Amino acid sequence: MKISLQNKLNLTKAKSYATKLNGVTSFKISLLHEDDFVWHRKMLKEINKIDNFIERKSFNIPLNINSLISLFASTLNVQKNINCNIFYVGEVCISLCVEDLSAFILSLFSINGTYDFSLAFTSPDRVIVLSDNEYEVEFYYMHK
Repeated sequence: MKISLQNKLNLTKAKSYATKLNGVTSFKISLLHEDDFVWHRKMLKEINKIDNFIERKSFNIPLNINSLISLFASTLNVQKNINCNIFYVGEVCISLCVEDLSAFILSLFSINGTYDFSLAFTSPDRVIVLSDNEYEVEFYYMHK
């Protein structure tokens, strides 16, 4: 299988990104194929539409990080480790085993420099998106 130079670069950048995340015990990097995470990517497109009418919870800025992390934990019903996926530049999947949800979320904020991120989960299929629109942060949760 030939991998383009752009794909190699994206894989390298994704690996660098993943190594900076805290609260993660392990990760795996792979290229996304057309038939991977079809439902998840469709939901992300719906959420990212400007005029979406999807139910969400809003948080005022400045953000109360503890409230947000508590909402994440209760929404995901996290007991111990949780597996999630990040679609890096839409071309690469970073599959993560998260041990410390709080440290993980805080590192996403720090690395991204914003409150924006999307996470995809399997078993069961779910998507969580945090969207920073300058005045408030919107929390989206969709499940299959």
